[in-house]
Amino acid sequence: MPFTASPLVGGDAYEMAQRLALEVDAELSALSDAGEQLACLRRHWDAIAGLGWMATMVAEDAGGAGGDLSDVAALACGAGRGGLPLPIATACVVAPALLAAAGARDMLAQVAEGAARICVILPDAAQDPGATRLSFDRTLEGGVVGVETPPDPTHLLLATKAGELLLLSVDSPGITRSLSMRIDGRLAADWHFVGVAVAQEQVLARGIADQADRARDLGALITCVEGVSAMGAIIEQTIAFLSDRVQFNAPLASYQALRHRVAEMYVEYENLRGLVAHALREAAATDALPWRDIALAKLRLGEAGRLVAHETIQMHGGMGLTEGVAAIRLARRVMMAEFEFGDRSFQADRLLAQVA
Repeated sequence: MPFTASPLVGGDAYEMAQRLALEVDAELSALSDAGEQLACLRRHWDAIAGLGWMATMVAEDAGGAGGDLSDVAALACGAGRGGLPLPIATACVVAPALLAAAGARDMLAQVAEGAARICVILPDAAQDPGATRLSFDRTLEGGVVGVETPPDPTHLLLATKAGELLLLSVDSPGITRSLSMRIDGRLAADWHFVGVAVAQEQVLARGIADQADRARDLGALITCVEGVSAMGAIIEQTIAFLSDRVQFNAPLASYQALRHRVAEMYVEYENLRGLVAHALREAAATDALPWRDIALAKLRLGEAGRLVAHETIQMHGGMGLTEGVAAIRLARRVMMAEFEFGDRSFQADRLLAQVA
């Protein structure tokens, strides 16, 4: 039962991103020390910055490449094949979109050249239950947890529920962080703010709640592209494993029950792929972002991702609990992708609110 996944968006950018992602995955899988892993991520972050990934959707007059969403989608598609553990959606789409909405051209130029490494905190970020609820009134108080971050961030770009956009140095007095590594190898940080004084010039814009929602949906769409690409690679690798693994003098791929389980994975993959491809086309064809299509695709990513990850782990048997199998590392990636830019519950609530 041979299968080869075709990319949602192909081309040179896709091929380059795929090669880099696979190289990073191979390098990281051989490391067990957290410090070495962090150094590896930082080195490859600098590499993709040097290749101009962060400049892709920054306008030319702001020092960027002036590309569009399909250009970033090609990078995300290639990165997804290897589960590249770097915040591509945030760095290449979300942060530039927010900064452009605020007219922050100087910071956009720094992002484009890789000088600024921005951690974005959106209004729906998980609040720290042990801290004061995040609030802003000339000073910043509270805490957020599990926010995806680039290696060694230099700035925080925080969109408040009231529609302000704040740009803060991570070294500002009153800001502390706790760094961790997620199960998919990506970096996350818990941020705490105690009496953080915010100067007027650090408030980049007010009244940009709609732009923050749009930036989140762009991030969700690119995350869906990554997820589809990762799922395609998972199915390829699972089929190869079942074809090579022999038990009772027959390859596992010859057992009908396992073939049916692979077929279920394939149906979930193709359904999600169609939804994401449609959302990408609609986003490219209209100025108004098709948030309903994106929300539906993101909801399906959460559901399909769990099924595909579960079946992959089960069909690899004992090897499904090891670190050494690439398909298992990708399975962890598609599970975590659900929680980026709105999980299933968040997207379902948005869709239901439109028909209530």
